[in-house]
Amino acid sequence: SALASFPLGMIPVLLTTHYNQVLGIPDTALIYGDDVVLAMLGEIAFLPCLVLAARICPPGVEAVLFATLMSIFNGASTVGTEIGAGLTKAFGVTENDFTNLTWLLIFCNIT
Repeated sequence: SALASFPLGMIPVLLTTHYNQVLGIPDTALIYGDDVVLAMLGEIAFLPCLVLAARICPPGVEAVLFATLMSIFNGASTVGTEIGAGLTKAFGVTENDFTNLTWLLIFCNIT
């Protein structure tokens, strides 16, 4: 799923550079397709972790282990949001200035 996520993660670059219009792809197709497909791939990528956890989990504590994994997953999401906000500020992207938005998107997708 990581190999599929990289090209799909570059879709916002097509939107910010308007290259999708040169290719004849409407903006709405990329916006909805990108969001749905990346969310599905994220869930698929997390599934092996859940299966492994279920296999090594002692009987009777499955719910606690699942809750712990989901807490870590949600905590990592919050940390990722904060890092993204810091990177947005570092790249100088503001509500009025989107000059470096493409570079921010490329950097975030590569890392």
